[in-house]
Amino acid sequence: MSKVTKEVHNLWDSLCWFRQQSTQVNNCFITCSGKTDGAGAQIQAVLSTILFAHELGIKYVHTPFKTIAHNTENDKFYEAKWESLMNLGFGELSISQMKLDKLDIIHVDHPREVRKTENTLYVIPNCHKFVDIYPDLYLKLLPKFRHKYAKSTYKPDLYFDPSKINVAIHIRRGDATQARPEKYTSNYFVSTIIRECSSALSDLGVGLAFHIYSEGNKEEFLDIAHSGIDFHLNENIFTTFHHMVSADVLVMAKSSFSYSAALFSKGIIIYLPFWHKPLRDWIMVNKNDTFDKRRFKDMVRQKLAVKLNLFSGCSHI
Repeated sequence: MSKVTKEVHNLWDSLCWFRQQSTQVNNCFITCSGKTDGAGAQIQAVLSTILFAHELGIKYVHTPFKTIAHNTENDKFYEAKWESLMNLGFGELSISQMKLDKLDIIHVDHPREVRKTENTLYVIPNCHKFVDIYPDLYLKLLPKFRHKYAKSTYKPDLYFDPSKINVAIHIRRGDATQARPEKYTSNYFVSTIIRECSSALSDLGVGLAFHIYSEGNKEEFLDIAHSGIDFHLNENIFTTFHHMVSADVLVMAKSSFSYSAALFSKGIIIYLPFWHKPLRDWIMVNKNDTFDKRRFKDMVRQKLAVKLNLFSGCSHI
């Protein structure tokens, strides 16, 4: 599809979606279901559907995770653990509460197929086609997402040093190889990011702790392995996700796992461009692997002020 054709399609979709916003109907619902890929992709799919429902003015219904890929330890409670950690059904209608025999159930593949129709449940795998046109709409719902996550009763223990600025760097490997540049994060990029972060904060007198999250063996990362960098390779996936969410700075990979963590994070997000679009308050990495260091420094100053207030008992995050 050409760029012009894509823009025309996006414009047409926008007209269809926003024309329906003012229409009032009863008992029109949407749920996200049918995916079997990785946790990050499924979390992001649900979040996109919650946002689409909110903007269209219909009711989101939560369908719990059923089958999630990459269960490397064959944990029979894998899906249940993700459900508990993310807590995405908190405060939402559950599919188990619905009287499905009273509804028309319509399976669709694209948000443009959703219409505000009474007594209808739409089932969709994701609403990325809507959200990737309007990613900043997520900003309205980030407090809601974070509240769900905060209310989760399943949280791994944190090992971050609270006296430092903890930088979590996600390096997608496994299915992401140099032959697939749309997914791959190079060691050179990571080295550059570490150097840029350190340079930007060199005069603040702040301790930096870099934590790298990936798969594989440390030998694959020898050119970025030096003092001050902690590697978390093949770590428990729930521990990894929780630390990416909890970091002061999250450097994303070209990954839905990163993207989902970023949507729950209160930290500073450094975004490496890929097919899902960034929010406006994220820091964009440029083509030469650099970013706006002045903006980053200002954001870290604000983060430090919060940390200092926390230590003095003057305020709370």
